[in-house]
Amino acid sequence: QVLEQLQPGALGTMLTAQLKTDQGAQKKYAIKQVECIDQHQANVALKEAVDLLKLHHSNICTYKELFVTWNSKVSSLFLCLVMQHSGQGDLSALIEEKRQKSEKITDKVVQKFLGQMVDALFYIHKQNIWHRNLKPSNILVSGEASFMLSDFSTETLMKDGLKWKMRVEEGRESKSWMAPETFGFSFTEKSDIWSLGCVLLDMMSC
Repeated sequence: QVLEQLQPGALGTMLTAQLKTDQGAQKKYAIKQVECIDQHQANVALKEAVDLLKLHHSNICTYKELFVTWNSKVSSLFLCLVMQHSGQGDLSALIEEKRQKSEKITDKVVQKFLGQMVDALFYIHKQNIWHRNLKPSNILVSGEASFMLSDFSTETLMKDGLKWKMRVEEGRESKSWMAPETFGFSFTEKSDIWSLGCVLLDMMSC
């Protein structure tokens, strides 16, 4: 059961859904839907995303399931990524809330955030996995000073020219997290580190 559909972005649409577990309980999940241009792109992106199912880290959103589905209403294929739902929003909302209240994010929270994100990035980079789309809205708040990386992207989808053009044209805010080399479709662990530095700067300038 779909509970909410968030504002679509250049790389897809995020849904909040409630699914019944094997024990009969209701549990919330986030589902990212990414439109694919054809069956080949969908299959390649799905194959690349399979590695996300292997990630087990306290500061990384858990991926539960991946699948490709056909949407007859728009006659298109979609890659769907089912992931953990934090229930407490994301870092962009926290930053915006602090700015509206003219409050600072405490040094303790910033330090914990940085430690958790560096540890999470080190974990994925050791496995040759890059986030590719690191920004405040893709970092979940899971506690008072606890954060999780979320909404990873695949190389195939990030190199989709049309999606990339849309992302670049989304506005100055979206581009401010992007490492210079990513404008040429080049992604490495250094791109993630650059983006993390930009996020950190945003947190400290509330």
